[in-house]
Amino acid sequence: DDSMVEVAIAAFTTVMAMDADPNLPEQTFDTNELYTHVRKKLEEMVSVKADVDWMICHVTGKKRSELEHLTYIRHSKAEELTDMARRRQEGEPLWQIIGNADFYGYEIDINRNVLCPRPETEELVCEAVKYVTENSRVLDLCTGSGCIAIAVADKTGAHVVASDVSEDALATARSNAEKNGVADKIEFVRSDMFGNIEGAFDVIISNPPYIPTADIQKLDREVKDYEPALALDGGEDGMDFYRIIAEKAGGFLAEGGRIFLEVGIGQAQAVGDMLKGFDTKIIKDMQGIDRIVCGVKL
Repeated sequence: DDSMVEVAIAAFTTVMAMDADPNLPEQTFDTNELYTHVRKKLEEMVSVKADVDWMICHVTGKKRSELEHLTYIRHSKAEELTDMARRRQEGEPLWQIIGNADFYGYEIDINRNVLCPRPETEELVCEAVKYVTENSRVLDLCTGSGCIAIAVADKTGAHVVASDVSEDALATARSNAEKNGVADKIEFVRSDMFGNIEGAFDVIISNPPYIPTADIQKLDREVKDYEPALALDGGEDGMDFYRIIAEKAGGFLAEGGRIFLEVGIGQAQAVGDMLKGFDTKIIKDMQGIDRIVCGVKL
């Protein structure tokens, strides 16, 4: 929010003056002053305080739970915080500014080549891992940052094939897998959907692009201007990738195999109807929205 950032920048003005004069002694800046400004002007906007908290955590190395005990920030950190605040003011997503995001307990590096993981996708993983064992072979289509593959591989010990059409996304996913200690459990494949995929799988998981093309320009600035269109654009009606999955997935699933798909608002029933040869069910997310389509191959 622009007003939040203006408040944050104003709170750093005095500190930045110190930075401009190298002869001034090292001093400290009371974070309570920042919190007071933010709470006074935007006390009803919880997410605003959260943004400020995360920025301070990033530059201090502290956890959010430790901030209430934090009494100062050295002025040498003020310039970095101010730069982060300005980038946020311009609409850049907080997690791209910080460079990583938490997903299902894993730290996932984020950049402009991949989507920032959403809470709804955690729910997709939570449902899928119920049916994955150490002996399962899992396909993660449209892996992006690799967050789904990483969580599934680590939680279950299964072998995961993670595919994406974007080599830049795959590079990020590989790095994230190494960072989270599961690189040996994941095989990364550059593939346009099923184009380069081989073999049969026990489980297929996918969070494909599902935004209708015309709706992309209606999205929040931090999404449409900073996240890759390749990972958002689902075609004219947002259903292009689901049609491919519905046509091809059965041929890549073992007998009794399962498929788990994240879908956009209002898409669940149509996607379920597409999955011929599957016994399907729809699961709501924590907001009560039909978000996950599950299918068992008949």
